[in-house]
Amino acid sequence: MPTGHIEAALKFDAVNASAGLSGAYERIARDDAELRAWVLVDRAAAATPAGGPLAGMPFGVKDIIDVAGLPTRFGMPWKAEAARIDAWCVAALRAAGALPIGKTQTTPFAYKDPAPTRNPHHPGRTPGGSSSGSAAAVAAGHVPFALGTQTIGSILRPASFCGVVGYKPTYGTIPASGVGPLAPSVDHVGWLAANVAVARSVADVFAIPNEASGDRAVRIGFAPELFAERFTSEVQLGLETAARRVRDAGAHVAALTLPEIIGGSIEPLMTIVAFEANAVLARLRPRGFPPEIDGLVERGSRTTYADYYKAVEHRRRTRPEIVEILEPFDAVLLGLANAAPEPGTTGDVMPLGPWSYWGVPAMTIPMMRSAEGLPIGMQLIAAPGRDSRLLSVARWIERTIALSPAARER
Repeated sequence: MPTGHIEAALKFDAVNASAGLSGAYERIARDDAELRAWVLVDRAAAATPAGGPLAGMPFGVKDIIDVAGLPTRFGMPWKAEAARIDAWCVAALRAAGALPIGKTQTTPFAYKDPAPTRNPHHPGRTPGGSSSGSAAAVAAGHVPFALGTQTIGSILRPASFCGVVGYKPTYGTIPASGVGPLAPSVDHVGWLAANVAVARSVADVFAIPNEASGDRAVRIGFAPELFAERFTSEVQLGLETAARRVRDAGAHVAALTLPEIIGGSIEPLMTIVAFEANAVLARLRPRGFPPEIDGLVERGSRTTYADYYKAVEHRRRTRPEIVEILEPFDAVLLGLANAAPEPGTTGDVMPLGPWSYWGVPAMTIPMMRSAEGLPIGMQLIAAPGRDSRLLSVARWIERTIALSPAARER
């Protein structure tokens, strides 16, 4: 995939994207035989009248989310009837004038078995998962944004690997009606976008307040030691550089040591995901699952309700401590992932899972390029319900210190 196509995506914004519908179809036709970001493209979307704040803006929809008139296949090679109505999130965006032009590839049932999508920056690397096609479609300039879901790290990780913005709101902010579940008490609906301005314009549709930065300095917590052993020295240096540049731009940056319960959240998280996935998917298992989702459902079938209840109680009991730690900050800056690995995996879940477990808002924006030229993102999290402030801080970081190509374009 030529780099020029990727850079073109980063020029979209909420003002000029309405002119991009015909261009979106052209770029998809030109690129997607190689990229494989799309399950199907709906050219009838162009005939839909569009008025509202996102009038005419094309977007992709992860193929576990219903779009009226299109089948939802959940990343499986099964026949499916067309959905009768839109998922709630799609309906809200359509009412705002945005046009769902097709379904993007997902890993099967939004878990770990890789999708066929390639990374737009390097066809021999994974685009991440499970929102694989959504990330690649935005990075390749096909659409300015695409809906995704995150149960563990399925929005932020592919966004980082593909060099775009990923946003997961506070749990429950976006109703999941019409979205295929994996683990309903952890599943989040969110989106991937060409830059923070586009991500912010989508947030407006869902009544997430647009908060100005104000006069006071931005308060950033910095926790470089969290999961440090999972990151390369290149990524660690990038995080230190980002924190320094944020500080130099006027933010108050405080070193933050996070408690051991964060690392300890992964096991109860996976207990919850396995138990709930088995409850949702067990009846479909005889039709044949690929190995990762099959293993998850198998684990869930062996998980007792007592084990599940213990994990749910751990989440309930520990969440106030996490909220108390995050409350003093507008955002906490963390590592997210190394550069995209080989395509047999969708990437490491550990640095992302805790924030899905506790349902806090999380974002990634592009931070750097690896020595191989692959994008790497930073992770920003905030206290639950602080979505507005998190989006504002992410926009400030993008515009003030120009870490991403999007910021340099603007």
